[in-house]
Amino acid sequence: MPERVQDATANGTTGEDKPKTTRTRATSNRSRQPKTKRFDRANGDAAGTDELTPQVLLERLEHQSEELGGLRTQLEEVRKALETELARTDADRTALAEERRARERLEASLKREQAARKQAEETLDESRATATALEAQHHLLRAQLKALEHKKRGLLRRH
Repeated sequence: MPERVQDATANGTTGEDKPKTTRTRATSNRSRQPKTKRFDRANGDAAGTDELTPQVLLERLEHQSEELGGLRTQLEEVRKALETELARTDADRTALAEERRARERLEASLKREQAARKQAEETLDESRATATALEAQHHLLRAQLKALEHKKRGLLRRH
């Protein structure tokens, strides 16, 4: 019997009339791979993790303590930078709010000035119309006065 057939028979997978089983995550390729040794240390003591000496543990603890101190320092620096940035942000928001209020005041002032200008232009138009009417009336009165003077002279010459 060929070698593959013997292996298949020994495993119980001859391929005859057996439905194929679908793989689940539990039976995937990852489960067949050897587990990573997450807890192995970098000092090459992969097999003897149970037999740690107090000196090795102390060195590791000191190293971790130094790392922790560095991380705490970094954390404090980040906190201070964050507080500074928050203070700047608050100052910027306050300045922005003040600028908005100033803009609103300027816009209101501009609207008032535009309304006053429009009123002044309307008043000017009315004044021009009145002046034109008065000028026309003045010319009419002058013409009437001249007509009366001519009439008066004409009457005086006849008498």
